[in-house]
Amino acid sequence: MRLRVQIVALFALGVITKISAQDNEIPFYEKQARKDAQHEQLSVFFSMEDEKDFWKDQTSYENDLETQDNASYHIYMKAKQSAYSEHAQSCGNHCEHSDYYYQRTSLYFTYKAKQDISKEAFVEAQQIASPRIL
Repeated sequence: MRLRVQIVALFALGVITKISAQDNEIPFYEKQARKDAQHEQLSVFFSMEDEKDFWKDQTSYENDLETQDNASYHIYMKAKQSAYSEHAQSCGNHCEHSDYYYQRTSLYFTYKAKQDISKEAFVEAQQIASPRIL
């Protein structure tokens, strides 16, 4: 009986620890997105090549995050979208950003979390919506 109570207690502790760790990850990616956005907004480049390299690295980071942890990626992108919206409101005409900056950051303004639809669900929906010829 005591062993069973200990096992249940250890299991419950493990679940609580896992949930707590997941909760701690969410604010991290929100903070990281805001930090990255601020860095991107304040960056000054000496050449177009430097700026392209910078954005290439940033894109790689975001793609890797999406591949490795989709939920954190969506949190990151929503926080970045929010940070860029706030910056755009305060920036006005006095900010000097490059055309490449605007091209790249337009992705944050238009970001919407994609709904992952399995191939099977798509085929099933397609079959239901397809006309039947008798």
